[in-house]
Amino acid sequence: MISTGQAAIGLTATAIDGVSTTESKITIHNNDNATHIWIGGPDVTTSNGLLLLKEQSYQFNLMPLEQIYAVSSKTGHIISWMKQSH
Repeated sequence: MISTGQAAIGLTATAIDGVSTTESKITIHNNDNATHIWIGGPDVTTSNGLLLLKEQSYQFNLMPLEQIYAVSSKTGHIISWMKQSH
Protein backbone atom coordinates (compact mmCIF):
# COMPACT_ATOMS: atom_id res chain seq x y z
CA MET A 1 0.00 0.00 0.00
CA ILE A 2 1.26 3.48 -0.87
CA SER A 3 0.33 6.54 1.17
CA THR A 4 1.40 10.15 0.71
CA GLY A 5 1.13 13.40 2.58
CA GLN A 6 2.72 16.60 3.72
CA ALA A 7 3.82 17.78 7.13
CA ALA A 8 4.66 21.16 8.59
CA ILE A 9 7.76 20.88 10.75
CA GLY A 10 9.52 23.41 12.89
CA LEU A 11 11.99 23.89 15.69
CA THR A 12 11.10 20.69 17.58
CA ALA A 13 11.21 17.10 16.33
CA THR A 14 8.01 16.22 14.43
CA ALA A 15 7.01 12.66 13.54
CA ILE A 16 6.61 12.05 9.82
CA ASP A 17 3.61 9.86 8.93
CA GLY A 18 2.94 7.22 11.58
CA VAL A 19 4.17 3.94 12.98
CA SER A 20 3.74 0.92 10.71
CA THR A 21 3.46 -2.67 11.89
CA THR A 22 5.22 -3.91 8.74
CA GLU A 23 8.45 -3.03 6.95
CA SER A 24 8.12 0.06 4.78
CA LYS A 25 10.03 2.48 2.61
CA ILE A 26 9.50 6.19 3.11
CA THR A 27 10.70 8.95 0.81
CA ILE A 28 10.95 12.40 2.36
CA HIS A 29 11.23 15.50 0.17
CA ASN A 30 12.24 18.94 1.40
CA ASN A 31 9.80 21.22 -0.45
CA ASP A 32 11.54 24.42 0.65
CA ASN A 33 13.92 26.13 -1.79
CA ALA A 34 15.79 28.07 0.89
CA THR A 35 16.01 26.04 4.13
CA HIS A 36 17.44 22.63 5.00
CA ILE A 37 15.85 20.02 7.29
CA TRP A 38 17.38 17.39 9.57
CA ILE A 39 16.08 13.84 9.90
CA GLY A 40 16.50 11.31 12.70
CA GLY A 41 14.86 9.80 15.75
CA PRO A 42 12.64 11.51 18.34
CA ASP A 43 15.61 13.47 19.70
CA VAL A 44 16.71 14.89 16.32
CA THR A 45 18.00 18.47 16.29
CA THR A 46 19.68 20.75 13.78
CA SER A 47 22.96 19.70 15.43
CA ASN A 48 22.66 15.91 15.38
CA GLY A 49 20.31 15.01 12.49
CA LEU A 50 20.93 13.80 8.96
CA LEU A 51 20.97 16.88 6.74
CA LEU A 52 18.42 17.01 3.90
CA LEU A 53 19.25 19.95 1.65
CA LYS A 54 16.66 22.26 0.13
CA GLU A 55 14.58 20.57 -2.61
CA GLN A 56 16.30 17.22 -1.96
CA SER A 57 14.73 13.79 -1.30
CA TYR A 58 15.93 10.73 0.64
CA GLN A 59 14.45 7.27 0.87
CA PHE A 60 14.64 5.21 4.06
CA ASN A 61 13.78 1.61 4.92
CA LEU A 62 11.85 1.41 8.18
CA MET A 63 11.46 -1.73 10.25
CA PRO A 64 8.15 -2.45 12.01
CA LEU A 65 7.34 0.07 14.75
CA GLU A 66 10.11 2.48 13.70
CA GLN A 67 9.23 6.11 13.17
CA ILE A 68 11.21 8.91 11.54
CA TYR A 69 11.28 12.54 12.69
CA ALA A 70 12.32 15.85 11.13
CA VAL A 71 13.24 19.30 12.38
CA SER A 72 13.91 22.65 10.73
CA SER A 73 15.47 25.96 11.69
CA LYS A 74 12.14 27.68 10.99
CA THR A 75 8.49 27.04 11.79
CA GLY A 76 5.94 26.04 9.17
CA HIS A 77 8.50 24.29 6.96
CA ILE A 78 6.57 22.02 4.55
CA ILE A 79 7.90 18.62 3.59
CA SER A 80 6.26 15.87 1.51
CA TRP A 81 6.45 12.14 2.08
CA MET A 82 5.50 8.92 0.31
CA LYS A 83 5.40 5.61 2.18
CA GLN A 84 5.17 2.11 0.72
CA SER A 85 4.34 -0.72 3.09
CA HIS A 86 5.49 -4.23 2.24
